[in-house]
Amino acid sequence: MIVENIYFTYDETVKSDEIFSSPIPVRGIIAIRNLKTGKTYLEKTEDAVASFQKERFNLDLSMHPSAELQNEYTALGLELFTIELDTQAENDENLDSLLEKRKEDYKKQGIMLYQKQ
Repeated sequence: MIVENIYFTYDETVKSDEIFSSPIPVRGIIAIRNLKTGKTYLEKTEDAVASFQKERFNLDLSMHPSAELQNEYTALGLELFTIELDTQAENDENLDSLLEKRKEDYKKQGIMLYQKQ
């Protein structure tokens, strides 16, 4: 299921609190989106809330595995990025397959993706 309107901006404003009120961790694909260019970083997660915190922590400390994303985040500032739940996975859904499918979907739409180094 592709999730709409669940995202976190630099100040972690929540558009929907379903993710935080879920009694079990929310699995799926998260996206870090550059609001200036639209370029996006996709990552699978077994726990979206923990991943939001980890990604933000890594970016703030210049430790993100995507050097290009890290450089742009450092240069532009956190105000121009969002961390979003792109797709919520079913309990038995394979996250690796889902991640590859979403990457293909983005490419078909002409959206550039950041890569891990």
